[in-house]
Amino acid sequence: MFVAFARRLVPISLLALMMLAFSPESASAHAILADTTPANWQVVESSPHEISLRFNEPVDAGLAEIRLLGPRGDTVEGIPRPTHPDGKQDVLSLAVANTLATGTHTVAYRVVSADSHPVQGAFTFSVGRPTSSAPGAASLNEGSTATAVVYGVSRWAGYAGLALLLGTAYFVVVCWPGGVARTGTRRLLWAGWTAVSAAALIGFLGYGPYAAGKPLSAVFDAGLLGSTLGSRMGLMLALRVALLAILAVALARMRGRWVLAAAGVLPVTWGLATHSAAGDHVGFALVADFVHLAAMSVWIGGLPVLLAVLLRSGDILGMRSAIPRFSRTAAVCVALLVVTGIFQAWRQVGTPAALFGTAYGTVLLVKVGLVAVLVGLGWLARRWVEKHYGAPIVTVTDKRRARRGPESGELRRFRRSIGVEAGIATLVLGLTASLVSVEPARGEVAKQEAAARVPAFTGPVSMVIPFDAGGIGGRGELAVEVSPGKIGANEAHLVVLDAQSLPRDVPEVRAELRLRERSLGPLPVALQYGGIGHHIATAATITMPGQWELDVTVRTSETDQAIVRVPIGIR
Repeated sequence: MFVAFARRLVPISLLALMMLAFSPESASAHAILADTTPANWQVVESSPHEISLRFNEPVDAGLAEIRLLGPRGDTVEGIPRPTHPDGKQDVLSLAVANTLATGTHTVAYRVVSADSHPVQGAFTFSVGRPTSSAPGAASLNEGSTATAVVYGVSRWAGYAGLALLLGTAYFVVVCWPGGVARTGTRRLLWAGWTAVSAAALIGFLGYGPYAAGKPLSAVFDAGLLGSTLGSRMGLMLALRVALLAILAVALARMRGRWVLAAAGVLPVTWGLATHSAAGDHVGFALVADFVHLAAMSVWIGGLPVLLAVLLRSGDILGMRSAIPRFSRTAAVCVALLVVTGIFQAWRQVGTPAALFGTAYGTVLLVKVGLVAVLVGLGWLARRWVEKHYGAPIVTVTDKRRARRGPESGELRRFRRSIGVEAGIATLVLGLTASLVSVEPARGEVAKQEAAARVPAFTGPVSMVIPFDAGGIGGRGELAVEVSPGKIGANEAHLVVLDAQSLPRDVPEVRAELRLRERSLGPLPVALQYGGIGHHIATAATITMPGQWELDVTVRTSETDQAIVRVPIGIR
């Protein structure tokens, strides 16, 4: 009866939630830099005493890392750690005790957003007048690849362990009570517990370096560990460890219902530390996340005990009762996954353009495709179950057939199908772990829209920027004119001037365009020589709105060069 209800629930839920799926509400889950003081590209008359960054949501100050780089690309010393001024959780403030040098400064930041993921970026301002930047001045700390890989593997191991633990516990408590005493069942339960425990420990040690963009060697940094414990992710990992300790006692005594109850609470610790705990509709999101993760674990996690224990046990009566029960359970889990999955997609994606034009949408589509394959395999398995266990027992022949069970060849084919299903399920778990770390599509689209709203420097550009490439004759100025400063073809005139503001030839001048907000570029700009010190680009094509940069490399000798960054705002 419940399965029939679930079958009716799927199309009804699909219709209702698809009507909501593309509503205009915003639920960005990654932090977006709203404004700064000084503002991006602003020229201030004197050195500021404070630098502040305001985001669209609360950020974690303990794990935030902000670097102030001077005009030559060197880190400005004496800058304290960022704090929340006046308790404003969405603002980070840096006190500047020393007077900053004249020229362009770069602020590179890496913060942890409300959904526990690191977000990074940069902005620039100038004291007195704009100057050129050293070649690496605007580069950001991208973090350690090894740290990201280890932390990513721990996330996957956590999901896999949860599925194995909760799925096995549900299977032997609800579907096959006689299997709770089996050695294979105990091994699967302990394997799941070990995987979740190891993942929680590695995750706790690795989250600080991962969030702060530091190498693996920083896992035992006392300051980072303290900051991790004070973060939402750290608290949830600590709660998970406490639940696992209770679970270990239940496993040691092999109390099946206790194990199922404790394992059933574990998914809460995932939801409270990820996208579901940030943005709009948090209450509904946490419930949906719990149901989604629990349903996935019961369905996918039940496959190993079915494949490795029950089908190899020779327990014909156990198979006759457990397999149909699990088949019905899987059907209900699929219905729940569809409903909660659509809700999560509405919340994190929002529009068809975001679904097909973002990294989150791409990963989600691949996951949905694999789940569709799993549903197809599950449907075939359900037909097999109905054929061999669904027929009513009326005659003596029926009773004999039931006691005998399916032929060995039929069981082998069924095991093979379940094995393929389990393999695909492993890939689904990997994609689930990836989705947790990828910026939600709404957030990515919101960043693109914010980048399109350029408050200043729009239209034609005309400025003179000093540079210092070092060495003899390395000082000079670059006069820049860009017009019309609109989408399409633009004409740029670059004139290299010496220390007396007279045109001069240098060994090389190169130019390229970048749109950092969308990670677009560098796009080479073809320059033509137009006379002493004069270089012309007749077709510098700009294809979309945003705060563009024209990066001009001026090489004054074989080894000396400077990079002059020119802001070009395009609406």
